[in-house]
Amino acid sequence: MILIKNKTRIISLIFGLALLPACMKEEIAVPKHVSGDTQVNEIEMTQDYRNQLYFDLSTNQVVQSNLKTAWDLAFESVGNHIVLNTSKGMAVHKSAASFAAINSAEDLEDWNWDVHSGNLDSTAIGNWVENDFTYVIDRGYNWSGDHQGYYKMRITTVNDEQFEISYAEISDDTPAYYAIVKSSTAQFTYFSFETGTISIAPADTEYDLIFTQYTHLFTDPTTPYVVTGVLSNRAHTSIASLDAIPFAEIELQDVELLEFSYDIDVIGYDWKHYSLEDGIFTTDADRNYIIRTQTGLFYKFRIVGFYNIEGLKGYPNIEFQAL
Repeated sequence: MILIKNKTRIISLIFGLALLPACMKEEIAVPKHVSGDTQVNEIEMTQDYRNQLYFDLSTNQVVQSNLKTAWDLAFESVGNHIVLNTSKGMAVHKSAASFAAINSAEDLEDWNWDVHSGNLDSTAIGNWVENDFTYVIDRGYNWSGDHQGYYKMRITTVNDEQFEISYAEISDDTPAYYAIVKSSTAQFTYFSFETGTISIAPADTEYDLIFTQYTHLFTDPTTPYVVTGVLSNRAHTSIASLDAIPFAEIELQDVELLEFSYDIDVIGYDWKHYSLEDGIFTTDADRNYIIRTQTGLFYKFRIVGFYNIEGLKGYPNIEFQAL
């Protein structure tokens, strides 16, 4: 886990704090059903966690992947929200100053991060419609810990088809102008300050989980860390925890009274723990999750390891079964 502090360096590691995702309780009808076969897989995030991987439970396949540094911002297709690539520890400073007046991030304070739950009403950029800010974007870090620099951006207009923005490196007074066309198949269109619009996530209907790093905000005081874990498809997937019953004994009727949440970090990062004494990660295979997919199927799911056969970290070993 990478501590982000003062936007210029990575400081420390911490482990094992539990997430407390907001939940919603629903009535669930449980029909008679024949469970599927138990499935296993190994997800290749690699030792430095450079890969973001989109996973489909129904086919037991990674359906799309990209380097975590491939994009910076994601622009909502139906609404007007803008989210950060939190796998890089990105942050935003909102300024009332003009575009040309900002040429350094050295003395800037009051940085903001997207919340780890994925709540679109709590993004770092926030409600830009009602404000006239110049946004200073800290692009975060790559997988080697190298800082990716700062950009400044203004949002000039938005309609049902596209966003229009102006942006430049923070020391540059001359902005570039770009139109981000909204997607008709995915919740977001992805954008890189270096390459423009880029294809990242598959269509919303094609995946359930994302294996990735992301920024978790610890509180008292607010402290952002880049952690390594599992996020869910925010458009369609809801998840509940079920640790009271051993994985092998979980059956479909056990989901009836569970509280399912659409927070994207219900699985999160804390299914593993790091031993400073031994220098290794251990996985809590007793942490069970029930995943409700967009097709209405329920899967029991757990992570049973974090190393590949060669002993390299960054390869979550998953086990799941359709109930």
